[in-house]
Amino acid sequence: MAHWVIIGSSRGIGLEFCKQIVARGDSVSATVRGDISRASNLWTLAGSSDQGAQGACRLLECDVTSETSINRFTQDLALIHGPQTSLDFVVINAGILKYPNRATEMCPFLSSDTSLAILIASSSYNDFADHLHTNTIGPIICANRLLTAGMSIGSIVFVSSDSGSATKFRAFEDGFAGYAASKAALNQALRHMAAELQRKGSPTTILAMHPGEVATDMANIAVDWEVEGIISVEESVSAMIEVIETRTIHDSGKFYTWEGKVLACGCRGCA
Repeated sequence: MAHWVIIGSSRGIGLEFCKQIVARGDSVSATVRGDISRASNLWTLAGSSDQGAQGACRLLECDVTSETSINRFTQDLALIHGPQTSLDFVVINAGILKYPNRATEMCPFLSSDTSLAILIASSSYNDFADHLHTNTIGPIICANRLLTAGMSIGSIVFVSSDSGSATKFRAFEDGFAGYAASKAALNQALRHMAAELQRKGSPTTILAMHPGEVATDMANIAVDWEVEGIISVEESVSAMIEVIETRTIHDSGKFYTWEGKVLACGCRGCA
């Protein structure tokens, strides 16, 4: 039986990971942001009111935008499983998309109303910063803390996006500048993480995954272009699990699609 950790499990892709992992007989530690008592879908999986202690699904709290929360989660996970525990797969799925987030609108709106200009500028700055904190900084710090917690980890998988590909620029994605930049930064950071671990002789595999154009609540936005190839969350997660389980240390640092294809991301290993 494999043990998984899914960070960001309250809905969508993260929740589906938990469902499929439990259905196949593996165990999972699932995290939610905020009060875990409100995660009704995960409580159903846990089958217990005692933080999932009696089921294959255990619930923990982790807010990737808070270093304090990340540290507490890592400590709790280490206490629960012990220093000799092996975590087979860690999937860091936490992320946000605040639409639209245009590069040309990260500055004050030209208005005679000074207070309005300041308000709009602050909102744009904060939205951009939120994307970076949630999609880039938090996931990398979370992985860092897990790697230094004394537990053996087989693979750490970051759920990314083809919007962050450095060589496959999607110019038609109007309003995705902040989101795309955060995913591109994530891809670069995890690539450095993979290289650093390899230099240290670590057996942990680091991967980036593009889940596809998945029909989730986060993706339920009105855009001005036709989104092609939409797949269900069940199809996406099932395919990603197969990819994750079949990749080895020799694949560390690469960026894969849910179909198992290497996605060009700008590095020599993925070109």
